[in-house]
Amino acid sequence: MKLTSLLKRARGSILVLLGVVSLAVSLDASAIPVFARQTGFKCVACHVGGEYPQLTSLGRMFKLTGYTMGNANDIFNLTTNVDRPPVAVMLQAARQYYTNTSPAAGNGSAPSSSFDMQVVSLFTGGHLTDNIGAFVQWTWNKYDGNITSGSQYTQSSGIDNTEFRYADRIVTADSDLIYGVYGNNRSTMSDVWNSTENWTSDWIGYFNGGGAPAPTTFLMGSSAQHGMVGVGAYVFKDKTWYGELGVYKSVTHGPLSFMTGGATGSGGVPELDPSPYYRFAYNKEWGPHSFEVGIHGMTSYAHNAGTAVAYSDWSGTINTYRDIGLDAQYQYVLDPHYFSAHFRYTHEDMNNSSALIGTSATNPTDTLNETWADVTYIYKAKYGAMLFYHGATGSSDALMNPTSPTGSPNWQSWMPSVFWAPVQNVRIGYMYTFYTQLGGVTGNTLNMGGTALSPHDFNTSMLYATIIY
Repeated sequence: MKLTSLLKRARGSILVLLGVVSLAVSLDASAIPVFARQTGFKCVACHVGGEYPQLTSLGRMFKLTGYTMGNANDIFNLTTNVDRPPVAVMLQAARQYYTNTSPAAGNGSAPSSSFDMQVVSLFTGGHLTDNIGAFVQWTWNKYDGNITSGSQYTQSSGIDNTEFRYADRIVTADSDLIYGVYGNNRSTMSDVWNSTENWTSDWIGYFNGGGAPAPTTFLMGSSAQHGMVGVGAYVFKDKTWYGELGVYKSVTHGPLSFMTGGATGSGGVPELDPSPYYRFAYNKEWGPHSFEVGIHGMTSYAHNAGTAVAYSDWSGTINTYRDIGLDAQYQYVLDPHYFSAHFRYTHEDMNNSSALIGTSATNPTDTLNETWADVTYIYKAKYGAMLFYHGATGSSDALMNPTSPTGSPNWQSWMPSVFWAPVQNVRIGYMYTFYTQLGGVTGNTLNMGGTALSPHDFNTSMLYATIIY
């Protein structure tokens, strides 16, 4: 596409972005999100280069100590130190562009023609008592996380990332111990190193940018991220050794159902029986540097929605997903330069129940290996560039991998991204997702409804703007 043609198509989006910048500049500089108002810290203190959701060492401590740092009266008085209620709002507008808009590529009626509001989130939380705090998010999503098929333009709204923590800290002359318990509605929401799915570095662009996302393990994928509630306990010793154990279960009714919105395992999403989750890590901080390496895992026991669980015939009704993985993070945080990198590898063994075989799985057992890596550089907390890699390999199973034209889960995608933050409340970004392998195919041999396509036909770009106020 010629540059002039591209600019002509994007001129409306550019005008909207200029309007966003004008609005942002007019905002009161103190009108920053609820946690920043509670602590008095600027965004850059807790987020790498001021860009959410990546946490700095201070941001990790804020979360591990139960969101309780700052003014103890904020929540109880329903006011903050700038006389505003403890509520923040995030607005995201975006426009998607597709390399191939033919029906065979699944993008024939995709919403790529206008720059419009796609996500609205409300946040509250913070200090409840000296030891108890919360993070609560409600979200409206225009396209329900899927922007590549006109048949799936279903709006959704309801409770999103939500977590309550109790934490305490014991500090002596030669020891520093943080310990706590939590209850949340995402199996990786407790992550403070942004190396697992729920807080993957550029969660705004990534989850709205790709036209053909790679298969994911049960732990990292949407099946393990919605309709569940978990409780867990953790310790962090001398800012070095971290250990966490938790258990998660689908919740559709009762006092905890407000954390799932009463979501069920409908639509082919399995319902989760009590399933253990764990994470252990080594953390090292020196000067502006920090490094983390650890393991994570979960053994998920799930049954098909609407299927009675026959515990006398466990293998016949329960699907087992055993995930174990390695994760790592490196950060350099010293103004004006900010750098971070993440790596995650997760292996999954699937034992498919007899009830699943023939309907959602072909094989009695399957395997999947998922890899994620990203690097981020930010200058002066204003200008940033990111590069993401997402890949998967595993056993071929046509029913388990319905989006694959070959049944293979082998996928590779790369996602370069650039952004500008004119003020700390605003991010304007551009992200391009391109595929080098899809369903094990790298050339022009993908057969989609009789049409020969290549992985590049699923490439997607996105122009977006977000405001958090």
